Amino acid sequence: WFKHKQVMKAEFPTGWAPPKRISREAIDLLRLLQRSDPTVYTTPVLAERFKISPESVRRILKSQF
Repeated sequence: WFKHKQVMKAEFPTGWAPPKRISREAIDLLRLLQRSDPTVYTTPVLAERFKISPESVRRILKSQF
């Protein structure tokens, strides 16, 4: 956990500010696809499909919002 935090701090020194935001419906679809088949819909696949960064996908899947 600490190592990941250090890497994120190095990559985003001013904090997390995604350049592109996706709609609530797209977030729900992203979560649904990942839950339906996690082996097919991996983070890189979802990032490519929704045209967002893998870090954004990781944060969306991790969040409870």
